[in-house]
Amino acid sequence: MSRINNNAFFADFNSLVSLKAQAQQDPDAALKKVAQEFEAIFINMMFKNMRSANENIGGGLFDSAQTKQYTEMMDSQLAQSLANAGGMGLAESLVRQLQGKGKDVSSAEGSALDSEASFLRNLSTLDAERVRAVARRAAEDYTESAQQVVDTAKVKATDVAFDSPDTFVQTLWPHAQKAGERLGVDPKAILAQAALETGWGKYPMAKTDGSPSYNLFGIKADHRWSGDKALVSTLEFKEGLAQREKAAFRAYDSFSQSFEDYADFLKNSERYQEALEVGDNAAMFAAYLQKGGYATDPNYADKITNILSSKWFKTLL
Repeated sequence: MSRINNNAFFADFNSLVSLKAQAQQDPDAALKKVAQEFEAIFINMMFKNMRSANENIGGGLFDSAQTKQYTEMMDSQLAQSLANAGGMGLAESLVRQLQGKGKDVSSAEGSALDSEASFLRNLSTLDAERVRAVARRAAEDYTESAQQVVDTAKVKATDVAFDSPDTFVQTLWPHAQKAGERLGVDPKAILAQAALETGWGKYPMAKTDGSPSYNLFGIKADHRWSGDKALVSTLEFKEGLAQREKAAFRAYDSFSQSFEDYADFLKNSERYQEALEVGDNAAMFAAYLQKGGYATDPNYADKITNILSSKWFKTLL
């Protein structure tokens, strides 16, 4: 007696050929296999209803066309495996009815068959609503759990802090070179300015929720900025006196974006054109930045120059 593979892959169309041959040699076994295939189709339809209910309330956080395709493939294979493993009894009921076992049976068996037939008739209407209800509850639980995972995994400003000047320089030097090329400025001056603004990356600016702003150059969020912001306490100098005040600063998605916006900020501002004209002279570049009003600290340019002239900074590059 030939044997039908109960673990067949759902997309294996060659199984149809085997099923035809099986029908000639062992009709009962073939009938069981057909019933299992029907039950697999029905179970897959239930899965599709559940997925559809999830999509109707917004879907998952990470859904895409690719994940949807692989999910459908997984559902099809799972439906096939469940049906072959006994499923929900639908295949067995079909076999019993198609083999005529509903005739000349005891009253108990007849009652069972009637119950099974009633189940088959009403399943598509009654259970569809139950499936949708369960799917909605599951989707709500999934969305809440997924949000908790996202909140827990959210990067904090302290996570992107640099542990040493060497790490700071080696990580950000390529970005400084790119910005320097765009501006015609010595990239060392740009990196030195970022080091001054952030304490060599040890004190990254954080947003209200604790996530990093990636702001390396202390650029404030004025009327020209429509992106995300970080409201932090800053030290400002007015009439030579230092005082603390709250200010909104630009927030980015990465350090790379911070460098890119820094370059755009200088290029698009008339106040810093003189600085860009002497950009190959790092000390003069810093002096003209201060002259243009980049910072209120009266010693801002000197601090950048001191970083540039320090021996240990030179050894890092």
